Amino acid sequence: MKRNVFLSLLLAGLLALAGCGVVSREAYDRVCAERDALQARLEEAEALPVTVSGTFAARVRDLIPDYVLDSETPRVAVVTLFQSTPFTIYTGELTKYLEEGETYVFEVEMSRYDIITRQEYESGTLLNPEAAFSMYPSLYISTFRPAEESDCGLDSVHLAYEACET
Repeated sequence: MKRNVFLSLLLAGLLALAGCGVVSREAYDRVCAERDALQARLEEAEALPVTVSGTFAARVRDLIPDYVLDSETPRVAVVTLFQSTPFTIYTGELTKYLEEGETYVFEVEMSRYDIITRQEYESGTLLNPEAAFSMYPSLYISTFRPAEESDCGLDSVHLAYEACET
């Protein structure tokens, strides 16, 4: 008797488990299509190695500490491009040579970055220093010089992003 009950419970359990694994062909195809779409989006978003270099003219609005190493020594410049909103750039030791209210031409040291997506590269949005320094604060200012009249205005940004070999 116990054996019959045990076998019937075992058979009922096996039938219950067999019914759990059934997936319709339509649901399977839908999941596969979603997987392929996500894979395509992932491939578009993969990092593209680029080098960044160039210059831009900006007016120094304020010199502030970075509040990481110390809260006294100014190492960050709050700057504005021609007719733009303020943004910050890390100027490090160069900060002591900057004066508030003056306009300078800042040179971005050529650097390689692997964190820019193909979409960002192709759209050209990162050619604006305001966007570039907010998204990639590790861009390094190597030198600067006082701006001349010809350096200012609408044509004051000369950043270049070039795709490089991997």
